[in-house]
Amino acid sequence: MGNGLSLLIILAIVVTIAEVLVAYFLIKKHNMKIWQSLYTSLPVIVIVWVVAIMYS
Repeated sequence: MGNGLSLLIILAIVVTIAEVLVAYFLIKKHNMKIWQSLYTSLPVIVIVWVVAIMYS
């Protein structure tokens, strides 16, 4: 089970980094406000981490 645990955690970390980069891109290129990018990115990050913790 340890292998599955590490895979889910690594996936959650990768998704978190990707969402941070997307939020940064939206703020810089599309002049979105910080709260708008958080509004779109935060739910995805929270769901991924909840699933990773639940199934690990």
